[in-house]
Amino acid sequence: MSLDDMIDLGKACGRELSQAEAARLREVGNKLNLRDDDALWPLLAAMEYQRIYYEALPEKIAGASRTIMDGMAAAAEKETAAAQARLTDSVVEEARNLASKIQFGKLVPMWLFALICLLAYGSLMLWAGFRIDTGRDVPLAAVLHMPSGWLISGLCLATGVFCGGVTAKEFAGAERGWWRKGITAFGFTMVGVMLCINLIR
Repeated sequence: MSLDDMIDLGKACGRELSQAEAARLREVGNKLNLRDDDALWPLLAAMEYQRIYYEALPEKIAGASRTIMDGMAAAAEKETAAAQARLTDSVVEEARNLASKIQFGKLVPMWLFALICLLAYGSLMLWAGFRIDTGRDVPLAAVLHMPSGWLISGLCLATGVFCGGVTAKEFAGAERGWWRKGITAFGFTMVGVMLCINLIR
């Protein structure tokens, strides 16, 4: 078998041997003093095929590794985006929950208390104006028999019931500080009951 026939066997690699590879094969054959029909040519061609294969192997591994890493990076990026979206949704939901707790747990009782104070102040001013204008000695308890007395009593009871509901919800949720709202609810309820009893008499 001639050297040229062996070079044609490079097609077993899936391609023809390049001129540099054929020249290298000839050079090795010349160094070994091989004749064109020497039996070592097939062995030499097989070894050259192995050398070509293993020289290309790192590049193939690098390409496969790049593909794997690109796939992993895309998957990680997708997971990160999904996690960020879930985190954003969670933060927005928690902010809404906190806003509703602040609104219903603190603002409503404060507004009701401010309204009670405003009614009480208006009633006291009315009582003082009446007393100064007429010169009559009207007892302060007469303030409670004005229409605003009924409103103050009703608002105190409503505030006590509302604070009691908030206290029960916080107690059921095992939240800290529920007892403060409980004391507030008890105080408003007692004031409302006492005012109602005084008004009924």
